[in-house]
Amino acid sequence: MWGIGRRYAAKLNALGVNTAYDFAQHHKDWVRVTFNNINIVRTWQELNGEDVVPNEELAKKKSICTSRSFNGMICDFDTLSTHIANYATRCAEKLRKQDTVASIVGVFLSTNPFREDLLQYWNFQEARLITPSNSTIPIVQAATEVLRQIFREGYQYKRGGVIVNGISPSMPLQQDLFDVDAGKIQKLRRLDAVIDKINKINGTETIVIAAQQYTKERGRGKADVFANAMKQDHKSKNPTTRWSDIIRLK
Repeated sequence: MWGIGRRYAAKLNALGVNTAYDFAQHHKDWVRVTFNNINIVRTWQELNGEDVVPNEELAKKKSICTSRSFNGMICDFDTLSTHIANYATRCAEKLRKQDTVASIVGVFLSTNPFREDLLQYWNFQEARLITPSNSTIPIVQAATEVLRQIFREGYQYKRGGVIVNGISPSMPLQQDLFDVDAGKIQKLRRLDAVIDKINKINGTETIVIAAQQYTKERGRGKADVFANAMKQDHKSKNPTTRWSDIIRLK
């Protein structure tokens, strides 16, 4: 039973309460005085038909952050920009998944604090979207512009991330008088919906925007994707979804 651990179960048994039905038959005041614990009271309320546990709709995130440690040190803006574009894309996907939009896009960068032999730098800035959005393209564009403001030459960066704030329901959407027209917003929504559907059916990164692709050897060679550019030294194996990771018994 939710909220009842071994300690509370032993106390309930000592009081003659052995089943969820027995517990639900007691008075609410008895539960409150006996246990003096709000979670136990909520469990009693749930058993008596009162909805007090927040559901998924009410528990939507108020801020979303996507960040990673880079696979090695990064010094150039182009590679950093690609990482930030991928982080921003994932924030946008999470916003769409919970049917919300964000009005603030923040970006942070940091060097490796454990490398005392290197110059150290950390910075974080934000940009406000004129019209709140959950579309990939405007969020990536905003994140890239913030990155331009905080990027400094001469540092070896180890970590970066994107944070979206000012989250609100996607409908109704309050559009700014001086922002893009409603028709463009609808086009972006349809584009995101198609990309999300294709990626859900065929796998993540089946379709990406150009800003998300890594180019090997300064423009020479085949473009790479985010899944291959992340640091994954300690990633768990996938024995149920990948042939190479199937557990073998000797």
